[in-house]
Amino acid sequence: MDPGGGGMLLEDFGQRVDLTRRIREVLANYPEGTTALRELIQNADDAGASRVRLCLDRRAHGSRSLLAPALAQWQGPALLAHNDAVFTDDDFASISRIGDSKKVSQAWKTGRFGVGFNSVYHLTDLPSFVSGKYVVMFDPQGAYLPNVSAANPGKRIDYVSSTAVALYSDQLSPYRAFGCDMKAPFQGTLFRFPLRNADQASSSRLSRQVYTEDDVLFLFAQLYEEAVYNLLFLKNVLALEMYVWESDMIEPKLVYSCSLRSKDDNLSWHRQALIRFSGTSAESLEQNIDSFAMDFVSEAFLGDKFEKKSHTYFIVQAMASVLSKIGIFATGAAKEYDLHLLPWASVAACISKLGPEDSYLRQGHAFCFLPLPVRTGLSVHVNGYFEVSSNRRDIWYGADMDRGGKLRSDWNRLLLEDVLAPLFRELLLALRTLSDSTILYYSLWPTGVYEEPWSILVEQIYKVIYSSPVLHSEIKGGTWISPAEALLHDEGFLRSNDLSEALVLLGMPVVRVPSEIVDMFLKFYVKSLKRVTPATVRHYLRDFVNLGTLGRSHKLILLEYCLNDLDSADIGKCMNGLPLIPLANKQYGMFSDISQENHYYVCSKTEYELLSALVTE
Repeated sequence: MDPGGGGMLLEDFGQRVDLTRRIREVLANYPEGTTALRELIQNADDAGASRVRLCLDRRAHGSRSLLAPALAQWQGPALLAHNDAVFTDDDFASISRIGDSKKVSQAWKTGRFGVGFNSVYHLTDLPSFVSGKYVVMFDPQGAYLPNVSAANPGKRIDYVSSTAVALYSDQLSPYRAFGCDMKAPFQGTLFRFPLRNADQASSSRLSRQVYTEDDVLFLFAQLYEEAVYNLLFLKNVLALEMYVWESDMIEPKLVYSCSLRSKDDNLSWHRQALIRFSGTSAESLEQNIDSFAMDFVSEAFLGDKFEKKSHTYFIVQAMASVLSKIGIFATGAAKEYDLHLLPWASVAACISKLGPEDSYLRQGHAFCFLPLPVRTGLSVHVNGYFEVSSNRRDIWYGADMDRGGKLRSDWNRLLLEDVLAPLFRELLLALRTLSDSTILYYSLWPTGVYEEPWSILVEQIYKVIYSSPVLHSEIKGGTWISPAEALLHDEGFLRSNDLSEALVLLGMPVVRVPSEIVDMFLKFYVKSLKRVTPATVRHYLRDFVNLGTLGRSHKLILLEYCLNDLDSADIGKCMNGLPLIPLANKQYGMFSDISQENHYYVCSKTEYELLSALVTE
């Protein structure tokens, strides 16, 4: 009754969330394929794990001592996922929520949306895991576990200090793997996802999708092929392994192995730069920058076949200062909108020599720590603390957004312009000494046409490198100069190689770059671009006092080039003062106006012989 005595009845009424419907919505937004596996890797990385192991467990486990008879149907084939990190209290709290992750306030963690783990419901209706002293089992439908409800759709068991292992040995036996003995607290985490069969799928309120053992093997093969992308920008995970546990084997067999390695012992330190930089408050406008090289090694053990590949990546990463433009933006977003942003980004380039079959490694992807289904068109991979959709399919961008959308779009643009573009310059500066070939070096430059927002990044890259020594010139035995001081060579001249050699001997800052890069320079530096032309060479030669150091062939190529754009009537005026007239005495005369005293007679071979005889007499 109404406590005020008015006779009105008060009944419980409010908004509720149908958990099974919410999970279906998550699955609709998270596509099938390797998505669930990648989310498991990301969660392990956030937890600080260095190693992730996935296993197709083909075994059938006992069904006599279970928590409930209905669980017997889930004792068959399963996907196991192990990592070497232990769940904390916050981790237990986060995994029990959907879309309310405690990682939100920990901006450096990848999984800040709190929904990715639930993509495992593509595979199963009954996910479970063991970590520390607990076994946790989820049953969103309330169909299998005993005494579950919509308010509490799962169970957690302290198997160390209880009699659970003795009472439910068959239930807990599948977790005896990868070092877990179900006696002492497990110093790691082991997930188990029993595969949904056809009968279970027909009645499931989560998904009607069936997953077979062959489906899991296919996912393993796919994950192996894309593993470099899944490990490239993570903070902690250094190894990913995939196993198959046959029903007649006492331990699983390794089929795929992927690992990150380095020549020194600092790899983990470099990969945790984000965490280090997040804990410091820079008092200057300078970025915190870190760079390192690492090898990605992949191995496949398939029957009698063994495959091993290794590729080297160079990574540059940075955190902008809190006093920079983007740093101030992030501070304001946190105060006004409770939006936690980090002005963090990184760029990775594959610097190995690649065959045609590996060319995809230079097809640039966008990352928010894990790869997004977004091709940038670049030849390098770009990673940033982008504002992305909750299903990690797109980054926020567009001029037609307002309020929260505009804030996220503006943030992504700042990240591209103020962090990623300067990082690309740092990458180029570092690769000058790391790359043996300018062909490889220039192949990493952005060329061609790009869609937004990547076109904004490319334009900003060409702006920030304008005054940086990123172009190679052969002058002074080989040096690096900036686009601001460089002269782009005239590759259209028939004898461009000979011309380049002569100009370098003169000390002209000539650079030779692929035509695609020239086109980009013309696009962005049209007013300030300097190029090798007959006019620029003539102008330079007038200030060059001594051509005696040049050989005859070099002088002749200079003469040919300087005359290349002139009509006969313009030669006297435009060539005036240039000592490039080859004389019979092997000296060189000066071009001059007709009014001046120097006169040269151009004769035939017969005339030259007669005149030479007269001079001799």
